Amino acid sequence: MPRTIEQQIKTTYLALRVGAAAIAFIFPLLLWGGGKVAGFTLRDSMSAYYWATPVQPCPCGENPDHSCMKKGSEVDLALTPSPREKTLEPGTMRNWFVGVLFAIGTLLYINQGHSLKENLALTLAGLLAVGIAVFPMSWDCYHHSFSPHGFCAVSFFLCIAFVSAICSRDTLVLIKDPKVRANYQKAYIGLAVAMIASPIAAYVFNFITSQRSPVFWAELFGIYAFAAYWCVKTKEMSGPDIKRIVGEKHEQAVI
Repeated sequence: MPRTIEQQIKTTYLALRVGAAAIAFIFPLLLWGGGKVAGFTLRDSMSAYYWATPVQPCPCGENPDHSCMKKGSEVDLALTPSPREKTLEPGTMRNWFVGVLFAIGTLLYINQGHSLKENLALTLAGLLAVGIAVFPMSWDCYHHSFSPHGFCAVSFFLCIAFVSAICSRDTLVLIKDPKVRANYQKAYIGLAVAMIASPIAAYVFNFITSQRSPVFWAELFGIYAFAAYWCVKTKEMSGPDIKRIVGEKHEQAVI
């Protein structure tokens, strides 16, 4: 028996949200596992998988502990490979890194928000996700206080945090039970805080430690908060109050 138009629209809408969450959950594991299969261990950050290869898993070359990063307060240029000595080969996981970010960006771009501000925030987040891939991290041993890549990454999480903390109120008012509404509100605020804290922590870890694997975990924390948001939002939009309102509007339209 074929689906009704309403069932098809609802199923497609939920699939977009679940798809965004699933891709985000898989993304860090895909990079980590793919790199391990290729022959190198966990990288300093997810962005490093754009460049990393088994031959050169780290821009520091023979200094995988990043001992070439600083000498006192200055970068030790004697230990840092010069641009002419480096050949930037395509990273082993580059295609996966770029492809997943484009997929997430596309899903966010086509996902329509409940309000104009949510729709604009989702559209901007989608463009920023693509920007993270289009503007890769610098592949060297320098600490860069600003880069287009970093700007896109931080702005992406800020957009989604805005959607989680602010725009979620537009649909929460439809929930009758105050306890259920309050629980959702707490969840959204907590996820927004996690998404803001993640890029901040990654930025700080990048400067305070030479062993930068904490950067990877900070990024993973933010991405999983992003994925959790879509799971919670999908559950909220599948609740009995939302279904009742949609059903009533459908009956009015038929009449």
